Amino acid sequence: MAESYRWLILLGALGLFAGGAASALLFARIPKLSDWLAHVCALLGNVALMAGAIIGFSAKPGQAVLFHGAFTFTDIVVRQSAFAAFFLFMTGAIGLLVSIYAIGYAAEYRGRKSLALLNAGTLLFLMAMAWVVLSGNVFTFLLAWETMSIVSYFLVMYEHEQDEAQKAGFVYVVMTHIGTAFLMIAFFLLQHYTGSFDFARMNAANMPIVAKSWVFIFAFIGFGTKAGLVPLHIWLPRAHPAAPSHISALMSGVMIKTAIYGFLLVVVQFLHAGPVWWGIVALTLGAVSALFGVLHALNDIDMKRMLAYSSIENIGLMFMGIGTALIFCSLRQPVPAALALMAALIHAMNHAFFKSLLFMGAGAVLSVTHTKNMNLLGGLIRRMPQTALFVLFGSLSIAALPPLNGFVGEWMLFQSMFALGFSGTNIGLHMLGILAVAVLAITGALVAMLFVRAFATSFLALPRSEAAEEACEAPLTMRTGMALATAVCLMLGVFPFAAFGAVRSSIQALTGADALAPNLFSPLFMASGSSKAAMGTIAAVLIVCSGIAWLIARIIGGKTKTTSVDTWACTNTLEPRMTYTASGYSKPVRVASRFLLKPSRRLIVDRNPKSPYFIRGYTYISRIPLVVEEFAYRPVMHLLVAGARIFRKIQNGQVQSYLVYLFATLVIVLFFTMR
Repeated sequence: MAESYRWLILLGALGLFAGGAASALLFARIPKLSDWLAHVCALLGNVALMAGAIIGFSAKPGQAVLFHGAFTFTDIVVRQSAFAAFFLFMTGAIGLLVSIYAIGYAAEYRGRKSLALLNAGTLLFLMAMAWVVLSGNVFTFLLAWETMSIVSYFLVMYEHEQDEAQKAGFVYVVMTHIGTAFLMIAFFLLQHYTGSFDFARMNAANMPIVAKSWVFIFAFIGFGTKAGLVPLHIWLPRAHPAAPSHISALMSGVMIKTAIYGFLLVVVQFLHAGPVWWGIVALTLGAVSALFGVLHALNDIDMKRMLAYSSIENIGLMFMGIGTALIFCSLRQPVPAALALMAALIHAMNHAFFKSLLFMGAGAVLSVTHTKNMNLLGGLIRRMPQTALFVLFGSLSIAALPPLNGFVGEWMLFQSMFALGFSGTNIGLHMLGILAVAVLAITGALVAMLFVRAFATSFLALPRSEAAEEACEAPLTMRTGMALATAVCLMLGVFPFAAFGAVRSSIQALTGADALAPNLFSPLFMASGSSKAAMGTIAAVLIVCSGIAWLIARIIGGKTKTTSVDTWACTNTLEPRMTYTASGYSKPVRVASRFLLKPSRRLIVDRNPKSPYFIRGYTYISRIPLVVEEFAYRPVMHLLVAGARIFRKIQNGQVQSYLVYLFATLVIVLFFTMR
């Protein structure tokens, strides 16, 4: 009976999303009714999704056939487990926050774009992401995966009149379908050896190790493309900034996590992990993504693109945790493996909340200033104080400062990397663990610098444009969405224990809990308990140290008197151009990393045409090339174009030539078949 209610709630959530989308389009000519129906269905659907997921954490796994197809493998099958419940809860929670925020944000498009299309697309996007996680066989999964990709493509193209959106949509749709092609190959290989397209029966325990490795490679490329892992990331810095901000929050907060879900499903649940090089590959590319993402983010002045590069960095951290878990699995050390996997999942959940919060904050700034260029902002803390406070909390969370939620996952990742570094198995893994710790530490420092730069140049100092000067606070619903996300970030940082329980259930469902539970999870629970003690200790130390510092300041300094004076400006009047811009702040990093990022700069001198000795002005252009595209994708593209030009010569438009081609082909085929 409980299982029936669970399915009723989950399928009801999907039905509300689909019904809301249909209603939005059906009543498009009555905008208020269309908006109202769409927002109500979004709120109810996300609440239902969260409720179904919470029940799913403690319920037994279940499966149901919704529709029977012409063949068995084309049945529409849905499947529920604690592992899926974790991602469903994340989808529902982020969807709820973003849906509240979207009530105010979407109104910006009223009168110039179709709100019915945007609302319908958002609802279908939510439905597709939940459907991916609920899929129970290959056909259902690929159908949901393609629905999610196509709907998100149209949402990226929502402002299709802009060149940025057109280019982003093209690159996104190409990359996502390349990824899907690799996924199909991986699933067909699995079916060949397991004899089933059904996820519940797809057990590759007896599969040859070579075939397993091919499945791992194809799955890594397919899911890595959707996750935005370097060097498969090229769609992400384009698509996230081009989409409306609440869609960017969903794409970064939830959609790229479906790739984490799929990768763990195939590699851990179906393949049961494998040789140690799988983990080394995942860990190494995760570390490269983390460093590459944060360096590019530090050199970008577009607020939303900076956040997109930051998502690449965070996906890299998650793959570092997954790679560490795979290494420990291959070494048959289940306790550190489970701890590393838990760190990756905890960080995935925390990233979903603080990155959604930051994208919503960027959207609030964009909606009132109509610019994403941080060099044109400044001084917004006085005009948007509440938004500034929420963005500050989001920045502190992503910089992993305690007691906010970003600290928890990264602290556990550090513990996992240290465990790898001191595992003592062999010198190579020992060095790899130490290098991973170093990358994690460097990335953390750069992320802190990145968000000091972002917050300071956008919200502090003086406004550097008229738009920033005239900015005002965002609408109430937008602030409500951001306030709730801030509260969750704080709550998960101070009280992370509920999340530990949910993740533990998820890992049990993923790795086969019954056989491994006594040895695997009891020590893990102790590890969780120590983390619990650590978080409590850290919070207590912070409070005590703050109190001691305040007392010392009072005793030594006595009663302080605050005196306000103008900022010294070298005897001149303080002007906005004297303040630090985002470009200026990150110049030391740009110079230090020029061997990797290959920045270029050009100075254009505007001389007076009547007298070249008089200069009217200078224009300084600094450019950071997209290194992976320049040195990896572009040569391949040029090769393909050159090959196409050669083959184009045989297409001369004459029917006689085509008949000759057909005749030649027929002769060749007959020659080989007659032998």
